[in-house]
Amino acid sequence: PALLPQASYPHHDSPRSKRCPFRDQPAAYGPELWSSVRFHDYSASSKDQMAMVLSASCPLRARATLCWKEAVAEAAPCHDVPNSTASEEEQAYTLDKVDVHPQLCFRFSYGNSSHVECPHRPETAWNVSVSTRGLQLHLRLTSSVPAAF
Repeated sequence: PALLPQASYPHHDSPRSKRCPFRDQPAAYGPELWSSVRFHDYSASSKDQMAMVLSASCPLRARATLCWKEAVAEAAPCHDVPNSTASEEEQAYTLDKVDVHPQLCFRFSYGNSSHVECPHRPETAWNVSVSTRGLQLHLRLTSSVPAAF
């Protein structure tokens, strides 16, 4: 919810005290919970690590696991990966020894609500360029996804 009381003294640079009254009541957040959270990807493919930091007005103690997204489409199902609970410290969620992939996503859960965030999703899975040579039309397809024939 948008209620975030802050108390401070009227003089310049006084310390502020912030209280999150609904911290232990996930149902109070409703459907707007995940729209108020910002997700920052800190994964490193060179370290075989997936890491994401959440920032919100009130800190959440969400649970984070991995899931495998069937397709790039936003509405595509994301299937849970067994034994993939991320460790959490100060709103930073980390999983080591993970091969980073565009279809490997974080599923954040809080109360009865969940949100899927796919940090390595490419802008597009493929690209095409067109050129002509005489009476021939050449199409060049490129993809970041490995092909199988």
